[in-house]
Amino acid sequence: MIEEFDVKKETEKAKQLTKAIRKPRFYRSSLDEHADILIALHRAGNTTAQIHRFLVKEKKVSVAWSTVYRWVKKNG
Repeated sequence: MIEEFDVKKETEKAKQLTKAIRKPRFYRSSLDEHADILIALHRAGNTTAQIHRFLVKEKKVSVAWSTVYRWVKKNG
């Protein structure tokens, strides 16, 4: 016997599979451990470039300027 194809059932299975695949991933930023300092520097009026230079020279954090920009924009 041939089973009937249930479109709704197959659609629901496909949606569940997509949902399982697209779970949001959260990776902790290396800047999070310096959050207090970064926020204080930003509130004191430092630019993103100045904060980036501080991280590279003083804290020895290897990070791109754009990463610092996005982090400050999100958290500052």
